[in-house]
Amino acid sequence: MKKSIFLCLFFTSKLLFAQDASEMYVHQNLGENINSKATELTPRISADGKIMFFVRDGHPDNKNQQDIWHSEKDSVGNWAPAKRADDKINQLPANCVWSVNADGNSLLIRGAYDNGKYLGKGFSLTRLTKNGWTDPQMLVIQDLAKVNLGENDGAYLSTDGNAIIFTMCDKKKCTLYDLFVSTKKQDGTYTRPVKLGTTVNASDFNEFAPFLAADNKTLYFSSDRPGGLGLTDVYKTERLSDTSWLNWSTPVNMGEHVNTSSKDAYYVTDAKGEYAYMVSDLNSYGSADIIRFKLKEEHKPKPVALYDGKIYNAKTKEQILDATIEYKIYPDDSDEGVGHTDHETGQYKIILPFGHNYSVDVFAAGYVPEYDTITVGSKNEYIEITRDYYLVPIEVGQSIKLNHIYFETSKYDLLPESYYELDKVVKLLRENPKMKIEIEGHTDNQGNADKNMILSQNRAKSVMDYIISKGITADRITSKGFGITKPMVDNDTPENRQLNRRVEFTILQK
Repeated sequence: MKKSIFLCLFFTSKLLFAQDASEMYVHQNLGENINSKATELTPRISADGKIMFFVRDGHPDNKNQQDIWHSEKDSVGNWAPAKRADDKINQLPANCVWSVNADGNSLLIRGAYDNGKYLGKGFSLTRLTKNGWTDPQMLVIQDLAKVNLGENDGAYLSTDGNAIIFTMCDKKKCTLYDLFVSTKKQDGTYTRPVKLGTTVNASDFNEFAPFLAADNKTLYFSSDRPGGLGLTDVYKTERLSDTSWLNWSTPVNMGEHVNTSSKDAYYVTDAKGEYAYMVSDLNSYGSADIIRFKLKEEHKPKPVALYDGKIYNAKTKEQILDATIEYKIYPDDSDEGVGHTDHETGQYKIILPFGHNYSVDVFAAGYVPEYDTITVGSKNEYIEITRDYYLVPIEVGQSIKLNHIYFETSKYDLLPESYYELDKVVKLLRENPKMKIEIEGHTDNQGNADKNMILSQNRAKSVMDYIISKGITADRITSKGFGITKPMVDNDTPENRQLNRRVEFTILQK
């Protein structure tokens, strides 16, 4: 009897496990708040998975054949009823959203606009502010008109904004589309689009609907190449080098838990990469719906870190709602990614792939920029980290600590690692030509007080001399050493003594 009960329980649990395993990856329709009797296309989701933009084709509330709509998740994870986006980003007969940035407030949309006026084919950026969406402004892409010759096109802008993956055809009267890439140049324009190559682009077949994951390495796209399960399938490929956008792994079909016997396209994930979204016409309310399903480990992109936080006035502790965050791999001097604070919540969000050191610059009008460094080590899973910043207002008497100034022990020769932050001070002085500052050196209480005073004076002078060497006139900057006389905290621990060994500058005139 005990044996039969044991076997019964064993088989029951096994059946439940098998049922859970099969249901784990089932395609789930997002429901009537997202999907309608019209056609839903191109879902694009913010890094935290809480904001979705997509296109509705033929919806009765559209003002055009295709319009951009959006929805947000509520506190329990349900999607709110979708709303049509305003007319500023819905000007064309066939509007489309191609990508959304990490915070969900910047979009790449179809069409080339100049100050909001439509000029023709191309791709434009717009950002949500307290006054609504900004006038779309086209990306300047070298020779785009010579390469983008097909009737249709598409694109996906990388999370850091430094690369665009296109769907295009470079021949007139073409019927086949390939994937191309363009990278950002120092002047903010983009290089001539070039094909990703035959490893990704199959001869005599179409590649379209690209999605570059938050890791900047994993590319998903759809294709009608042979060997698929349906009319078009989703494939995955990985960039094999951090320095090249033309070296990719052989694309792998995502398999039956993703692809169906019909047309599968417009695949995306959020930064966590746990769930994927795409368009399917199976069991849909209309011609095609947006669905969601959980990803198997082998299909997930590489993990990343989502940094978020708020920016505050260091003096009043009030939030700053209009700040900008620039970040780049350091010290490689890579291209910068840019984030902004939300105009309502004041929160910023940026995505940092693992395995790099980053420099982060935070600035807002009327404030001294804050410089930070972040190390994102190698991790095996997605993480979210909150990091707030406090900006000092540009006011006479305000003192700003320089956090990354380095000297040899007991010496006053500047180490090269100091130059990056000091160059930020130079930039601040150039942008505020009437500003005058005093450089102040401080030490801990270890050793002889008189020697510490001399050391602090010499270190402050070294910083001043560097800034003057960059073209700032000597009448705008002075230096002074305070030795052990102005500690920030008690000198009772090694950590506190490190805080007291510092260089600051004080604003004397703004």
